[in-house]
Amino acid sequence: MHAVHELPPITVTTRDFDRLVAFGLDAYLRGDSHADFLLWELKRATLCQPRVLPGEVVSVNCRVLYRLDDEPGVRGHLLVHPHDLTSLPDEFSVASPLGTALLGLRVGDRMPFCDNRLGTQHMVTVEGIGWRFVEEPVPGRGALAPRRA
Repeated sequence: MHAVHELPPITVTTRDFDRLVAFGLDAYLRGDSHADFLLWELKRATLCQPRVLPGEVVSVNCRVLYRLDDEPGVRGHLLVHPHDLTSLPDEFSVASPLGTALLGLRVGDRMPFCDNRLGTQHMVTVEGIGWRFVEEPVPGRGALAPRRA
C-alpha cells in the first residue's frame, strides 16, 4: 500500500502566477505533458505581492539550492520562466517537472514529482535560496530582463 503524504504549501507571487497560468493554459492546449502538473500546482498556491514574498520561498528568477532524492550533493540552478530561458547551463524552466515541484516551496520543504519522460518518481528537498533577480526595464529592449538584486 502506498503512503499518502500531505503536499507542502506553496506561495507564488501574483506576477509569476499570471504569467505561468497564461503559459500553462497555452501549453495544455498544445498538448504539453507537463502542463497539467504546472496548472495543478498553481491552483493550490497561495498568492502574494512580489515585494512581500518571504526570502526563504523559491520563486521564478531565483537561484535555488536543492537535493534530488537522496543524493549526497546539493545542486544549484536559476529557476526561470520558460519564455525567459537562455542558453546558460545553470538555468532551468519552472515549467519542467522539477521546476514546477520547486516553485513556491520554502527552505526545508520536500516535494514529490514525476519525470514524465521516464515515469520516474523523485523527491526534491529545498536546501537554500541563493540570489534573486528583480524585473526592471533594459534600455533598448521592449521586454523586461532580469537584473541581479
